[in-house]
Amino acid sequence: MTESLKGISGSMFAGKTETLLKEISRAEYGGKKVQVFKPEIDNRWKTEAEIRSHSGGSHKACIVKNSSNIIDCLEPDTQVVAIEEIQFFDAEIVDVVRSLLEADIRVVFAGLSLDFRGEPFGSMPTLLSLCDEIEKPTAVCTETVDGKPCGAVATKTQRLINGKPANYSDPIVLIGDEEEGYHARCPKHHRVPGKPTPKPIYQSK
Repeated sequence: MTESLKGISGSMFAGKTETLLKEISRAEYGGKKVQVFKPEIDNRWKTEAEIRSHSGGSHKACIVKNSSNIIDCLEPDTQVVAIEEIQFFDAEIVDVVRSLLEADIRVVFAGLSLDFRGEPFGSMPTLLSLCDEIEKPTAVCTETVDGKPCGAVATKTQRLINGKPANYSDPIVLIGDEEEGYHARCPKHHRVPGKPTPKPIYQSK
């Protein structure tokens, strides 16, 4: 295994897809054959056979139902595999990525490191631990404070339902964007009603 693994992780609206698109463009400019994959569940855009950033950048992509389909769809001369929204794939995605690396194929992926609860999302912890390089773009907190946006560095994703923070017991996966109730939040303004309270740190007498 000689090729490397790069992960791009952060909250929603942090520019993960834009960063992934730059990696794809860089590889293609260098003459590499790139294949781009995304999970079938990611249907935010009307044109599904592509990945697209909030700033408008896009690239054609293969839509796959599960992680093993990436291997099934792999073309013989592919040198770089880019994977969008990798957190939505099943647990087998870890083995798929390892197989690609063993085949001397560079892998670059983008995904949410944390779910709306602020907890590790799917296989992301394992994937990030395997990375040779990690890029963590951040967003801007849009919580209103005294009539103005907070503006602090946002590393978490807030899900709102009818204008209120989603409860801890709500489903983890709900595809959408800012208009449908997702916002970038700094740790101070990220709220999850019903989330279990951590045990207090032990203090000796």
